[in-house]
Amino acid sequence: MLIEHQSLTIGEFDIKAPGCYNNVKTFEFHVKKGKNIYIFIKSTGGIDACVVGIDGINKMFVESIKNEILGPIPTEGKGTMMLVLGVFCGDLANVEIEAWME
Repeated sequence: MLIEHQSLTIGEFDIKAPGCYNNVKTFEFHVKKGKNIYIFIKSTGGIDACVVGIDGINKMFVESIKNEILGPIPTEGKGTMMLVLGVFCGDLANVEIEAWME
């Protein structure tokens, strides 16, 4: 499992956060060469997701996800990739995520 199943809230008001909202969350995970990754995302409101490869380049970007499995997303090598989730300032979403590699 790359990212264990978890529930979280994105977009909560926070006076200490830049722009006063915690509207972006990032998750790093380690991958092996030649595998495919899959990411399950379920959200109460539309949420945007970006998968960043080991080279720092966007591998997939999807807008307004409510219930979707992203993938297969191929890995080019062994290293660290990242999932970035975000909502617009003022929006709020309860989110469930999970990621795995095959």
